[in-house]
Formats: sequence, structure tokens, C-alpha cells
Amino acid sequence: MSFLKFYLNIIFFILVFIFQASSEVIEKINVDGNQRISDKTIILFSGVNIGQKILDKDLNLILKDLYNTKYFEDINLLVENNILNIIVKEYPLIQTINYNGIKSNTILEKITADKLLNDKSPYNLFSLKNEKDRILYKIKDLGYYNASLETSVETLDENLVTINFDIILGDKAKIKKITFIGNKVFKDNKLKRLIVSSEYKFWKIISGRKYLNQNLIKLDESLLKKYYLNNGYYNAQINSSFAKLVNENEFEVIFNIDSKQKFFFGDIELDLPSDFDENNFSQLKKLFSDIKGEVYSINTIDKILDEIDLITLEEQYQFINASVLENLISNKINLIFEIKESDKYYVEKINIYGNTVTQENVIRNQLELDEGDPFNEILLNKSVNNIKSLNFFKKC
Repeated sequence: MSFLKFYLNIIFFILVFIFQASSEVIEKINVDGNQRISDKTIILFSGVNIGQKILDKDLNLILKDLYNTKYFEDINLLVENNILNIIVKEYPLIQTINYNGIKSNTILEKITADKLLNDKSPYNLFSLKNEKDRILYKIKDLGYYNASLETSVETLDENLVTINFDIILGDKAKIKKITFIGNKVFKDNKLKRLIVSSEYKFWKIISGRKYLNQNLIKLDESLLKKYYLNNGYYNAQINSSFAKLVNENEFEVIFNIDSKQKFFFGDIELDLPSDFDENNFSQLKKLFSDIKGEVYSINTIDKILDEIDLITLEEQYQFINASVLENLISNKINLIFEIKESDKYYVEKINIYGNTVTQENVIRNQLELDEGDPFNEILLNKSVNNIKSLNFFKKC
């Protein structure tokens, strides 16, 4: 045993020696290669302090922190005689960004609204490529599918650059024809009335709808999907939608639809916690019997969930969540609406951000929750919907 103890002590001292040999206490930090960013700022970015013990793994973390600032093209770290040397090569800074070829201020504002590059920000090829891709996406979103975009970079003194985006918009891409293929069930004219996109006719003055727009087409897919869901086609798929060039700047938009099997409501049950009074949900159970055998509809599901929300609020069931379980048998969909008690939380504070124009009290008036109230997911969703219904905000 004494030999084993002696052997373990030897190993321990060797490990301690190796650990101490691979670490140094930093007594000084030198920065080299920087032109615009001060030594003090780079040291702050590194997160290293005088007197700190540095290990090899710490150097990797320091490198990561410095690279994450996106100010440096190359970084080297060297520790000698308790001195940390940070050698950097800075990315050029963008002096000016020019968008050439766009005469319309409205279009220019739209394509630069969420730009990734700004004056005085660091420049690198990766960020330039991302910005070029973003601009092209924005331009196509406006209907200019044949637009071209070239970039050029001018090198200036003091490690500055000017970036030029040379844009040729061309003519807008018109929707010549809208076609529905596959197992579509419904007539084309009916489906055309459901979607937002519209075939180009010279007398139509509805802006945007008659031009090819990938976001509108995605919206069209969603509208078609919802229509099929509300008419019993639970597994309906909008497999693909694509634009086929017909003539110069004229496209045919094709929606490939597979409606699949039609479904009907089967057995519908309500699963309540044991301490809930079932009599409070009698109207809901009547609704269940009324819709049994009817064509499946996603709107009906939403209506039932809204009714559950209303009952639970009126009966002051504060900490609950409602969900629906679906089971497909043949052409029937059996449903179980499950109400469960959730974890008990209280609202400590409500913060509102992003309202640069609308006063905070206008927004708070739409909230169904207040500080100190029991947290309720139903009331949270109602609050969000109330704010959205104001139509003041692009995103909420």
C-alpha cells in the first residue's frame, strides 16, 4: 500500500508540474498590427486581465472572441515571458456604399431596408456575397426576375474601401397564366379566386398581384392548403409551385396539387382534469355531437379550441393548456380535446420594445395580462392577437 501511495504522489506532482509549465500569469499585454482599433479596445475584446493565468485552452477562447468581433482578418497570439502578444490584421472599413442604376427612391428604400453592410462597418468577401444575395432576393421579390447585379470594390487609403452595387432592373416579370395540375378536385376558376396572385391583364390596376412575386406565391400555397383543409382534405399537399418562362418577362405559374382522400369528423371526446366540473362544458359536448359525421374542417377545430378558451376563462381556470389529439381511421378523424393544468407562474414584469411611434399605453390597453396576474397562455395569445388587430405593426 505504501508503494502505491508513493507512486500516486509522484503522478500527482508530475501533473501539477505539467499544468504549471503550460500556463503563465500574464504580466503585460502587447498589441501589434492595429491601425484604427485602439490597443485598449482590442485588449477589452480579448477578455484578458493582467494577473490572469493563461492556459492553452484559454488562447483558443481568446482567438474565438476576437474573431467574433468581425473586425480582424487574421489574429495571432503568442505568450512569452509572461507577456501576451496579440498580433492582428484588420479588415478594411467601408467608407461608402453606392447603389447604381436605381432611379426610384421607393425601390431603393425597399432593397436597403434590411441591409447587411453599412458605412464604417468591416468589409470582407463573405459579407459582400451575403449582401449581394440579399439584394438579388429583394429585387426578385419586387418582380424583377431578369435583373442583374454586379459588385466592385475600390481600395482607398488608410485601409478603407468603397463598394459599388451596379444594378440593372429590366422589366417586371408578368404572370401570363396561372395553372393548377394534379388531383385538384376543385375547378380552376374557384382556385384562382382563392389566391392573391393574378394573371396579367392590361386593364388591371391592382399593384403587385399581376407580377411574379415569390412571397405572394408562398402565400398562395398557404391559402390553397387552408382551403383544402377546410373542405375535408386533411392530407392535401401543394407539392410544388413554380414559374415557367413563356415569353420574355412573361411567366406561367403552376401549382401542383394532390388533394388525396376526403375525411369526416368521427368520435369527438373531451379529456378534463378530475377536479373540473363537466357541466361547464355541456354546450361544447353538444357541438361535438352536431359536427360528428360532417366534413372535416380546420376552422371547426379552431372554433372548438376558442370555445374551450372562453369556458376556461369564464370559470377562472387559470393555469391550463388545451390541445387536440387526432386519430385517423379509414375516412374518419377521431378527436380528443385534452385540457391539462400547466405549471403555475405569475407575470412579474411586461416589457414592450420596438414601438418608436405608438405610445406604450396604447399597446398595454390591448393586453389581457398585467403584472402580478397568474400567467395564462390563452390570455397571452389573445393579447398578441389584440395587438395585431390594431394593424399598427409590421411584426408582433
